[in-house]
Amino acid sequence: MSNFFKGVWAAYPDSSLELISMGDTGGGLVATQFVFRGTNTGTLTDGTPATGRTVTQHGATFYQFEGDKIRSERAYVDMHDTLKQLGLIAK
Repeated sequence: MSNFFKGVWAAYPDSSLELISMGDTGGGLVATQFVFRGTNTGTLTDGTPATGRTVTQHGATFYQFEGDKIRSERAYVDMHDTLKQLGLIAK
């Protein structure tokens, strides 16, 4: 498991990931839409102390396959919205 994901699970130990949709867009590209939910009870990956707040983060990923191997992955989330939910920036 990557250090990034270890940091996310440490910051949100009760986290859940719900897969909303997944589809093959052609040419080996697969798109997914997801919702991440969790309560920030651990230190964030940038060292920010826990806020105790719950977040709901919508996102999408795009996987490029070559044969049976993933060649690349791109993930997109609205971090501005997440920071607002955590109370770290003004609404």
